[in-house]
Amino acid sequence: MCNVMNENKENIHQGRNIRFFRNAKQMKQEDFAERIGVTQPVVTKIERQNIVEASMLLKCAEVLGVSVETLEKFDPETMFDSFINHINKVQNTNCAISISKEGSTPTQNYYPIEKLIELHNENVKLYERLLQAEKEKSALFEKMVNSD
Repeated sequence: MCNVMNENKENIHQGRNIRFFRNAKQMKQEDFAERIGVTQPVVTKIERQNIVEASMLLKCAEVLGVSVETLEKFDPETMFDSFINHINKVQNTNCAISISKEGSTPTQNYYPIEKLIELHNENVKLYERLLQAEKEKSALFEKMVNSD
């Protein structure tokens, strides 16, 4: 068990984690460099380092809005593996929501396609009412202009 934890810790690449969160924030290296008080080439160097100096890690964490611990321990591969495993476990039932009352076994399913069609029809009705209101407003405005 200890070997697995040490192996996981060795796989953590703090520089890649910094790059991961910088990209997630859609921040260019130049902008990031300015915010942490270094040049762009220094950011490139930092993002290539397995272990980043503690003071620099703190500056990066503050700018990225994450904890130092996140940059030290975050493992994107584990996160993505966990996500994929979760997706594989979810059944493809075409059900958006299942509701069951206490003490009863039946569930009520709401299907996404039916909900989308229902929402689309509501939007069409809303646009028709909006168009009618605009026509009435336009007719009233025309009547006011012609009466002067």
